[in-house]
Amino acid sequence: NYTGATATVALTILKATPTITWPAAADITYGTALSAAQLNATSDVEGSFVYVPAPGAVLSAGNQALSLTFTPTDLANYNGATATVALTVLKATPIITWPAPADIVYGTALSAAQLNATSDVEGTFVYTSAAGTVLSAGSQTLSVTFTPADAANYNGATATVSLTVVKGTPTITWPAPADIVYGTALSAAQLKATSDIEGTFV
Repeated sequence: NYTGATATVALTILKATPTITWPAAADITYGTALSAAQLNATSDVEGSFVYVPAPGAVLSAGNQALSLTFTPTDLANYNGATATVALTVLKATPIITWPAPADIVYGTALSAAQLNATSDVEGTFVYTSAAGTVLSAGSQTLSVTFTPADAANYNGATATVSLTVVKGTPTITWPAPADIVYGTALSAAQLKATSDIEGTFV
């Protein structure tokens, strides 16, 4: 009762979109350049990645966004794709170098000879005790607080060093007394030593 028949329809095959896998990057410290440790996305198809920022970039401290554009090798059958991940850049901590100062004698005021800390970044130092202070004899601890000029990317820092303050030796002045005749009792005319500090003479 029937003969065979044929028919056609149109079918549109859309390009597939690649699946990008990009794990969240571990925190880094300011000054660390971006590398394959952060820019490590993969795709389920072959192609090339272009990252923004690019490898080698040094990002400011804070929450940063990394992005990429993926171009598949098979453009006839795949769309390009993009992806982003968040990256936290932690503030760096400056390195303070403060060599142990040489011993000083009591009465010596603190100066740049003792208060000579340096840092690997620019900033200001505030010392405790301050320049000009005269410390008591004994073992003393000097401390410094460093405030970086670039506070957006660096933490403040502190450091301490030990300083030994040696006891001073008084200067005694005792002019040679004039001759006396036997029988003359010693008095302040002969026993008239003086010192540059307060104290008692025997």
